[in-house]
Amino acid sequence: MNRKLAVVMTLGAMLAAGSAMAGKVNMPKEGNYAFDFCPIGQAKTFANGDKLFHMQYDLNALLRANPAGGAFDRMGARCLGLFTNINGKLAEVGMCEITDLDGDKWWMDYHGNPDGAGGTYIAASGTGKYEGMVMKGEYRVDNNWGSPSKEVAFLGCNPNKGTYKLK
Repeated sequence: MNRKLAVVMTLGAMLAAGSAMAGKVNMPKEGNYAFDFCPIGQAKTFANGDKLFHMQYDLNALLRANPAGGAFDRMGARCLGLFTNINGKLAEVGMCEITDLDGDKWWMDYHGNPDGAGGTYIAASGTGKYEGMVMKGEYRVDNNWGSPSKEVAFLGCNPNKGTYKLK
C-alpha cells in the first residue's frame, strides 16, 4: 500500500513539475496542423449480430503534434460520443473538451463519415487563446485499436490534420 502511495505521489509531483516547467503555450496565430489523437475509453453497447451495433462512449485522450512541439501538442481531451451501425449504415457524433497546459480550452464538434473510416470536426467554442478560433479538421480511424481489459473498451491513436486560425 505504501509503495502504491509513493508511486502515485511521485507521478503527481512529476506532472505538476512538468506543467510548471512548460510555461505558456505559444502557437502561431494560424496555420496547418497534424496531430495524433490517442484515446483510452469506456463504452456501453447494444448489439444484435451484424445487423445492429450501438456504442455510447466516454474517453480521455492525449494529442501529440506531428512533429513534436507543433500546434495542439500535449493537450488533453475528454470526449463523449455515440457510434451506431444499423444494417450497415454507420453514424458517429460527439464532442470533446480539449485543454492545453495553460488551462485554455476549445471544444471539438465531430461527425463521422458514412464509411466509418474517419470524419470531420470544427472548433465549436473556446476560452483564452482559443476564443473565436476557426478550425477545419479531419481524422482517420486506423485499425490499430485494441481492448486490453474489460475495464477499457478501446485504446489507439487516430491521425488528424487540418487548418486553424486564432482570433
